[in-house]
Amino acid sequence: MKKFLSLFSLSLFFSFSSAFAADPVNTKCPLKGKAVDAKSKIASVEVTFCCGKCKSKFDADVLGGLKKFAATEDGKCPISGKPVKASKKSTAAVGVCCGGCKKKVEADPKKHLAKVK
Repeated sequence: MKKFLSLFSLSLFFSFSSAFAADPVNTKCPLKGKAVDAKSKIASVEVTFCCGKCKSKFDADVLGGLKKFAATEDGKCPISGKPVKASKKSTAAVGVCCGGCKKKVEADPKKHLAKVK
């Protein structure tokens, strides 16, 4: 039982640390055009898909996938256009210049993601 808990704790640590250590997909803030503060200002954007194949395509080209996501109707897969499944999702790290921009991107990502470069 101890071994299981240790392995479980270790896997949680790596899951969380990799989620927070993700590099942003962009170098300029999509709102103000300023340089990204990659050390402390990362907006997390969750994208949901219809299947694992579409998730894999998104993960292979996150920047392109975010632009498709920005143009996709809510509840639809940004790759195929089919209805999404809650279990198939990815989180993208979008760099911003300040806390205010981070809040805006996380509150309404589709409005700002088309501008990500």
